[in-house]
Amino acid sequence: MSLPKIGIDRALRYTTRIDHTVESALGVDEGGGLVTPGLSGRHTAAHPSRRHTMYDQLTGLPNRVMFKHAMYAAMSATAAQRPIGLCHLDLDGFTTINQTHGYDAGDLLLQTIAQRLSAVLCEGCLVARTGSDQFTVLVSASAHVTDITRVAEAIQQAVRRPLELDGRQISVTACIGMATPPPAGSAVGSLLSAAESALALARAAGHDQRRLFDADQHAHRLACHETAHQLRLALQRGELFLEYQPIVEAGSRDLYGVEALVRWRHPQRGVLGPAEFIPVAEQTGLINDVGRFVLRTACAQARQWLARHPGRRLVMSVNVAPPQADDPEFAGYVAELLSHCGIDPDLLQLEITESSMLSTSGQVTETIRTLAGLGVRVAIDDFGTGYANLANLRSLPVHTLKLARQFVTAFAGDGGSVDAAMVDAIVRLARGLGLGVIAEGVETPEQADTVRRLGCDLIQGFLYGKPQSPQAIDDRLATVAPSAVS
Repeated sequence: MSLPKIGIDRALRYTTRIDHTVESALGVDEGGGLVTPGLSGRHTAAHPSRRHTMYDQLTGLPNRVMFKHAMYAAMSATAAQRPIGLCHLDLDGFTTINQTHGYDAGDLLLQTIAQRLSAVLCEGCLVARTGSDQFTVLVSASAHVTDITRVAEAIQQAVRRPLELDGRQISVTACIGMATPPPAGSAVGSLLSAAESALALARAAGHDQRRLFDADQHAHRLACHETAHQLRLALQRGELFLEYQPIVEAGSRDLYGVEALVRWRHPQRGVLGPAEFIPVAEQTGLINDVGRFVLRTACAQARQWLARHPGRRLVMSVNVAPPQADDPEFAGYVAELLSHCGIDPDLLQLEITESSMLSTSGQVTETIRTLAGLGVRVAIDDFGTGYANLANLRSLPVHTLKLARQFVTAFAGDGGSVDAAMVDAIVRLARGLGLGVIAEGVETPEQADTVRRLGCDLIQGFLYGKPQSPQAIDDRLATVAPSAVS
């Protein structure tokens, strides 16, 4: 592959505006050439103290400090007409290689990759080791995206070549984030941040991927980080609260239970629904804290209702996120909470999404078995969307299937008969397995009549009540006749 012959040495040529100390640290000769490893293979011996501070001791490449100096020079006023770009790469599975083959083998791998990059990158590219298993390439005069892409392709091809470690041949890959020439006036930190953001997108796509910086996606990531920060504070400041949506018996329309739904009373944005922060909580590891808050608050509320209305055995249904179901400590926490609150386990229903059950083994399965052993009801949420393993469903102690709401909302559309047939099939399946069925998203009398006719046991939706305050449910309990939990 022929790479663009673009000279970073010219871009890094210093004028009287550039401090001579930085020029010396970068190793720029009198002709303006950058004399470092990784640039056209040319280098000279650096002063020992300078080499210690400006070069990576393992690979001999420039380190992050020196690389940033080079970027400052390339983005200086005198080099403003010579746009630059970055390729920021991260080796896939490097931690596993260290754990499997040892740290000496990991060091050898890094040295080999450094040599390969130095060999494949032509004049106009400066490569540095900028992290444990990360390298960054500065490409000069790349006015077009294709220049950066060609450099990235060459890097990935070089990394993919097999090598021998610990007497065995292995292959490694790398993900690359690419940042194109920045707008006029952009800072070094902005370009580095752009490349790191693109790398995060590449890693999210899998191994051996590369992605170009996307400003919209970067802004979304920043917003997610800010949401996560604010959510941590919200947990401390008590800004989260619960509302409860009624679940009624299909035949009698009597109140059977409620689903606890978390809300966030945001100080600037007002009340936020779960869709606006739960995905961020799952991505950032905050979901366990949020989930425990929801479960703790819901169980405490169930105890209060039971104390005020002893004849009303209301089932409290709580959503469980996939990371919670995969937590080995989750079932134990539920057991402690039930004991502390003093409520019967069969008054607690935990909704686990169908997608969490795709595996026929593992922690999720163990969690479901343990919860059922406690006497807790287990419902499979959004059933019909996650391709659940039916053999697994047959063998697990599940009590209820909760239909995905799109089946119900589509009844009135052109494909309504098809969706009704699918609901009928799911109800028949549930009957064969001895399971109950909940239809959610019911908003019209016609939808209610349809799910009732198809044999659904319980109904949830705006037709029978929107999510509401604990006091509203309390008032409802005080004005309707008791019904026994089946």
